Amino acid sequence: SYSKHKRGAYMTTMASKDTSYSPKVQKRTLKGHRQPVLCISHPGDHAKYSSNTDAHHPSLLLSGSEDGTARLWDLRTRKTAYCIIAPTIENEPNDVTAVAFHPSIIEEGQSSGDSSDTNISTSRMDCMVYASSGTNVYGYDLRTCTGPIIKTPHLDLSPSFQCQDEINQLSFSFPKSNKDGGRNYQLAAVDDCGEVHIPSECIPQSIVSQQSPISVKHTVLHHAEPGSHTIASSAVFRPRVNGMYVASGGTDCMVKLFDVSKPKRATSSIHIKPAESENTTQICNPPFIHSLQWSPSGRLLAAGVGDGSCVILRGEGNRLVEIGRLGYDEGGHGSAVAAVCFPGFGSSVSTSKPTSSAEAEDRLLISAGNDGKILFWDLGGNMVDGDAMDPLLYLGGCNDVNQGAKEKDNELQNATEAMKSTTISSKKSKGKNKKKGKANNQHKAPTDDDLFLDDLLPSPPKVLFQIPHRHKPNWITCSRASSDALPSSVFVADTTNDISIYSMLTS
Repeated sequence: SYSKHKRGAYMTTMASKDTSYSPKVQKRTLKGHRQPVLCISHPGDHAKYSSNTDAHHPSLLLSGSEDGTARLWDLRTRKTAYCIIAPTIENEPNDVTAVAFHPSIIEEGQSSGDSSDTNISTSRMDCMVYASSGTNVYGYDLRTCTGPIIKTPHLDLSPSFQCQDEINQLSFSFPKSNKDGGRNYQLAAVDDCGEVHIPSECIPQSIVSQQSPISVKHTVLHHAEPGSHTIASSAVFRPRVNGMYVASGGTDCMVKLFDVSKPKRATSSIHIKPAESENTTQICNPPFIHSLQWSPSGRLLAAGVGDGSCVILRGEGNRLVEIGRLGYDEGGHGSAVAAVCFPGFGSSVSTSKPTSSAEAEDRLLISAGNDGKILFWDLGGNMVDGDAMDPLLYLGGCNDVNQGAKEKDNELQNATEAMKSTTISSKKSKGKNKKKGKANNQHKAPTDDDLFLDDLLPSPPKVLFQIPHRHKPNWITCSRASSDALPSSVFVADTTNDISIYSMLTS
């Protein structure tokens, strides 16, 4: 058992056929839940979209389970700090199906530079967390807790949401400044009725800040068409845009984009067609949307699809455009993709020239499939334009991204010079039979060789490596490195009672 190893077990990852990169990964396990873990959340889920890349709590993890509890974990000791018991309501299951940290933990949290302590101080657990059970949403202010077991929620937000069926995901919006200089956040709950519910008033970051009674006014985004019985499985707010937009996906094989200020109709709808593949599993399974996540820049939207593929869409104003598909033929999954995640690992690497563009993180995508594999994708330059970094620059353990970039540039320059040399030699041989002294046209159109050189610069999407997890996943999330004790990690909740942690070890 991995739990017998104090420092965790080392795993051998599998490099893809397109790259020889196979990093060393350390596996650890969180044990405590008595039934399968359905959902997990890390403060870094929101931190990768924040301009303050240091302000988050890297030592915490929140999980929800079929056993009717949510647990706050201390990742340094791998033990439960708080166990939250969901209220039992007659004729309703008390599975905890979705959990989330209030984003104020990012803005007001201590800097990750304080994370060298052996144990987490009590103040580092001063946060507000939210959990859903059945059709209900509860808030827990950990500042007021006097013991490790919490039975009564501090806030019952269920009247604000008015969900009619089981909730599948809780998603926080991105901050909007108010008149007092504070920041306001909205919370969306997506349910089995095919609806996304967003309370009109802002979600409190503590029970002290909740001065007035909970309002019942709320906005409903109808992902499902009337009478379609569609389940909406995922809904996420779009970061780094003016206005408030929500992307949703469900069992109607549709991805939709909504402007919350105009909720009656989606501004964009994309029907995901079945993948064309030689894999019979992909042909038989419909392309239900299981998971959605925006890239750190907010330009790309990844969808985990039931036919085993990951669909990549680009946000263009209030529209979505499908720009690529990562399927079995590209080295992808052999069965449904249950979860996708843009990890934001690159922001943890020291650089001599800081990158201000959030696009730098857009190329690395992680997907988890029912085939038990966790795949690390490089979306490549063909799909991600702008200032996106090659993920191998930081996954390879480079201490300085700029040094790694120089090495990559040198390799590319050498290859380009070699190609130019070959092209020039070819042109010289072709010109031997031409008359000497003939004037050359300085404005001639580019040749096939010139176009071929341009095509060498971008790169297609590819699998960098995979982790053989061997269990069907329910949820994945990630945290970027904050110290040697807390390296960049992937957290996986699956059909077992445990949570797996895969930590990326630098060379």
